[in-house]
Amino acid sequence: MQVELVRMQEFSAALHLPDSPNANERRVHGHTFSVQLVLAGPLDPARGWLIDFGEIRSAFGPIADQLDHAYLNEIEGLESPACDVLSQWIEARLRPALPALVRVVVAIEGSDSFVPRRLWPDSALALPERVAFSLESAHYLPCVGPQHKCRRLHGHSFRIEAAADDLDGLAALLQPIYDQLDHRLLNEIEGLDNPTSENLAAWIWHRLQPNAPSLRAVVVRESAASGCIFRGAPCPPHPCSPCPSIRPKENAEENRHV
Repeated sequence: MQVELVRMQEFSAALHLPDSPNANERRVHGHTFSVQLVLAGPLDPARGWLIDFGEIRSAFGPIADQLDHAYLNEIEGLESPACDVLSQWIEARLRPALPALVRVVVAIEGSDSFVPRRLWPDSALALPERVAFSLESAHYLPCVGPQHKCRRLHGHSFRIEAAADDLDGLAALLQPIYDQLDHRLLNEIEGLDNPTSENLAAWIWHRLQPNAPSLRAVVVRESAASGCIFRGAPCPPHPCSPCPSIRPKENAEENRHV
């Protein structure tokens, strides 16, 4: 009996594509990547499965440790880390541990363009209807400890939600904010020297609210499992003295090993 198994993994990283004809992709930016691992083979009649999903997760662990919260261009073999290159790179390193592996498919979880969509109210979070879109941006957090993974240059497919009582015209107001933040290193944008989700949500609020008086909240989600809701409280003082700007190449060693 032949079967196929599919295991989904993900990681978040910064990158740039030096040979891309798209100027946005040549800039330092970030994505949340999904990794689809497809395995095939005969069913083990004694156990009733092809392989334990835990074995797949364990085999992928060292690869995730290398890719997650990293600047991909600094990794050998990923000097131009497009999704097809990442798929081949992961497959070559994973196949010795997973002989049944037949295919690896890497994809971006967000969108490479401004595609606003309307979300229904969320009563559990006390959020009215929202306009949502994704940002493919890089950042690092200079105020965390030197060994924290977020201190390294990395990136996310951020999902941004603007909640308001009146959504008419809101997408048009969000477009210039998207243009300023998408496919960028957020730390280089004025007011975002420490671009946590909390600070990013407040930054968006204070630029959007003057023209959107019915705005109720700004939501920033780094992943499906974590996010921040900002409902318009005053911005707190900056919690730390920002580190000097970390740029790829010039400060590669500091960025990857602090």
